[in-house]
Parts: sequence; C-alpha cells; structure tokens
Amino acid sequence: MHIDEITFAVTETLASLLEVDSGSLDVERSFHEMGVDSVLIVGLSAEFEDRFGISLDPELAYQHDTVRKVSQHLYGVINQGARRVVAEVSHG
Repeated sequence: MHIDEITFAVTETLASLLEVDSGSLDVERSFHEMGVDSVLIVGLSAEFEDRFGISLDPELAYQHDTVRKVSQHLYGVINQGARRVVAEVSHG
C-alpha cells in the first residue's frame, strides 16, 4: 500500500470522527490542536485496525500525533507485514 493511500485513509477517518471536511485538516497539525481527546484516540486506533487489518497500540495517536506521523507509522507496519508474508511464501 502506498503512503498517499494511507494518508488519505487516515485523513478521511479522522475527519469522519471529528465531523469535519477532510480538506480542512492539516496533516502536520497535532491531534491535540485539532481537539482530539482520549476517546477519539482509542476510536482512531480501532478504525485503523479495522481498515488496515492490523493490530495497533490504542495509544498510537499519542505516540504519533499528526496525520503525517500516523500515516508513516502505519505505512511501516503494513509494509513490514507484507514483506513478512512474501518471505514466508518464498521460503515455505
């Protein structure tokens, strides 16, 4: 999955939870500045788990506090999983 696809998905998910237009979100602005509270943080992690089929720390958005940072983290997790599957298939 490409980083731009992940960033788009993160932006859309956050906009939906905040009930704002995704075009109004600044990918470099901290979640705290956007008004994201602890309940939304947990909701974001759950949404990302469902959307990307991965397991995440519920405090992901505290550790990576912007759309850009979360997207980069998810990109690494998703692609690491994909590389693991390819390695298992080629060595299996």
